Amino acid sequence: MKHSIDCIGFKLLRKGTLVGFADIVVRELKLTIRDVALHRKGESRWVSPPGRPWIKDGELIHEPDGRIKYAKILEFETSEVQQAFSAAVLDAYDIYRPP
Repeated sequence: MKHSIDCIGFKLLRKGTLVGFADIVVRELKLTIRDVALHRKGESRWVSPPGRPWIKDGELIHEPDGRIKYAKILEFETSEVQQAFSAAVLDAYDIYRPP
């Protein structure tokens, strides 16, 4: 089943591949998902569902390269579903964003 996704807000934050965070609505589910990360590297674009930083004993856990490690909150069953979600969010963002 295909769902309609609309972008209802965006916060710009450029850092590495990160472009910013979108707030989206999946209309058929009446579901709002906040802080979907939009990324870009060269001509490639993709999105990541929101995550939360890993914390142990009150301290942030870091990847070996120094980046903060994040735990998944939402996870798709297949890479095809993840890619379809990413494409739908990017399409919604392209409609939402000012020229």
